[in-house]
Amino acid sequence: MKIDNFDSEKCKLDELLSSHFFNCIPEACVMLDPWFYIVKMNSQAEEFFLLPKEYLMSKPFWEIAPQYINTNIFHAMYKIKNDRQNTSLEFCGSITNRWFEVNLCMIDKYIVLFFKNITHHKHTQNELLRAQERFSAVFRNSHALMAIVNQDNNQLVSVNDSFADFFGYSANEIIGKTKEDICETQNNQFSPHKIPEDYDNNSFSKLISVKTKSADSFKHIIITSESINVNEKSCRLEIGIDITDNLRCQKELRRLEHLNLLGQMSASIAHEIRNPLQTVKGFLQLLQSKEGISPYQTHFILMIDELNRANQIITELLCLSRTKPTNLKLHNINDIINSVLPLIEAQALEEDKIIIVEQKAVSITLLDEDEIKQVLLNIVKNALEASKSKGCVKIITESNQTSVKLIICDNGQGIPPELQDNIGMPFFTTKQNGTGLGLSMSLSILERHNAKLDFVSDKNGTSFFIIFPIVE
Repeated sequence: MKIDNFDSEKCKLDELLSSHFFNCIPEACVMLDPWFYIVKMNSQAEEFFLLPKEYLMSKPFWEIAPQYINTNIFHAMYKIKNDRQNTSLEFCGSITNRWFEVNLCMIDKYIVLFFKNITHHKHTQNELLRAQERFSAVFRNSHALMAIVNQDNNQLVSVNDSFADFFGYSANEIIGKTKEDICETQNNQFSPHKIPEDYDNNSFSKLISVKTKSADSFKHIIITSESINVNEKSCRLEIGIDITDNLRCQKELRRLEHLNLLGQMSASIAHEIRNPLQTVKGFLQLLQSKEGISPYQTHFILMIDELNRANQIITELLCLSRTKPTNLKLHNINDIINSVLPLIEAQALEEDKIIIVEQKAVSITLLDEDEIKQVLLNIVKNALEASKSKGCVKIITESNQTSVKLIICDNGQGIPPELQDNIGMPFFTTKQNGTGLGLSMSLSILERHNAKLDFVSDKNGTSFFIIFPIVE
């Protein structure tokens, strides 16, 4: 029975090998006997070996392809001959540089090899790998803030160093968290309902304001988001550009344009307006002293006060028109504060408020005494007006190796966040009877001193910081 079965299987095998089906196999197929002689091959195998079938038949495989002796395919043939376990592997042709996938199996005593040309697939795979390497290099080394976010739970899958540094964390501390976990935004801008509903089909860009771990104020970034797949998961590639400095420069340019316009206007008309105002004021004071005018004294006082107010506005405009300091000398900021302190304290007493002065030893620096007095009086006046009844205003001085700092703090209600960007713009004021020129004039003076002015404001009050450089 065993002999009969063997003969039957051999007949079926011979029938299969001699049939048209063998040549219809789309892959190159080669059958080897136990001594690795080629006993059968289809027409596709001729293309694989690039040699005619008549030359290949009845030759040992290693005579046809000696370059593969002691290679993976060599060892795979001996292995399958011994353990009869089907196997597969990939190899690159040593002459043509074509890539093939070869599957090896045993049919009876014959070793059958199926060769599939995978050169195109391999090249595509290599191109994909190189593209991934290029993307990874750009992702890691980009100065832009780059992050990959899981679309299902909004968790950060990967971030680059620029992203981590911007938010004040290491990359490992951020992975697995949401953006809400690592920073604060204005108006909850990371909330899902703030993102366009069709973002998964289209890229989108938006401007957001964030407060990071290492910053006291909000920074502004433009985020561009694009849907991508990472390991079969829907994700978003988000790229952020920090435009905080750009917006600050734009704001400064707008302010300078306003100041330039005001300077031109004030230089051309201020003197012309002041002369007739002085004339009107003089005649009003003359008429005020006449007999029979006493019932109208309140009217005269009101008109003269308004003329004085108009004259003050003109004085501030003239200060804005000046382009450089005229009397820079070495001064100690503490001495300038002490010279105007009685005037400041008198105003505070009149408003039922307190002035607290904390002076430390400071270095001398180049100042125009009169102009710095104007800045001091202006900002302290604003601080007193912002403070509540029985409130206090602090004047603090301190110094380091490179600068002298003047700090003026109040305990008022603070400046609303939506108005803070406009502080210092000419004619912008939050006071009912303000002109909006006082702080603009102060900024113009400080600019001529190469000094910097900044402020921090919240519901507990506002602090202005003026930093004067020390001249070596």
